[in-house]
Amino acid sequence: MDEISFAEVILRRGTDLLQGDDGDQPTTTVDFLARLLATVAVTDGPLVVHTEEGGSPEMFEEAARIAAGPLAGKAAALADAHQAERAVVFEFDGVGRLSGSRVVAAVLRPEDRDDLLEAYVAVGRLRGETLEMTVAPASVRLDAAALGETLALVGSATGLSANAVGAAMAHASGTYAMAGYDTEEVPAAMVDLCWHAFCLASVRNRHSGDGQPTVH
Repeated sequence: MDEISFAEVILRRGTDLLQGDDGDQPTTTVDFLARLLATVAVTDGPLVVHTEEGGSPEMFEEAARIAAGPLAGKAAALADAHQAERAVVFEFDGVGRLSGSRVVAAVLRPEDRDDLLEAYVAVGRLRGETLEMTVAPASVRLDAAALGETLALVGSATGLSANAVGAAMAHASGTYAMAGYDTEEVPAAMVDLCWHAFCLASVRNRHSGDGQPTVH
């Protein structure tokens, strides 16, 4: 059986929602994300999709090292996150408790600033022939420019104090629940995946032009 791209599944679902005759709004977080990405692809395009098995697996490996490494190094990488496109989707294998699942992480620019980014994540698993998707009922927004400014103000303390780095990251970010949910309902693992998505965006920015993404 051909490997399923969960990012493609979400995009197809979003396209179906946009082409539907009824005016119903998405009723699940999966449909919300699907419709959001399909709308971006139609109105703001292109929608770029990078998969771990694609042309640049080292991008995913480097992002994983940054995400799992020292907090100061992670913060410095995040402060360098930029994105020229309106939306980029990353798909990769989950690890730890998410082993056996595929993670789809979408990074969007909510405004015309390439250093203001918003992340959404979904986790997919194939059970038999049934595809199951779970989407975090919240997004995380990162102001990379604000993070860089705060790190510069804190200076050398960032290399000595995890609390200082954590405070800088908190100051430059926010978690926003989707309608009908509360941020307290969002599993910490899903929030961590949003930060992982920003690490991917940072690495991709430094290696722009590498790999062969799929464009929608």
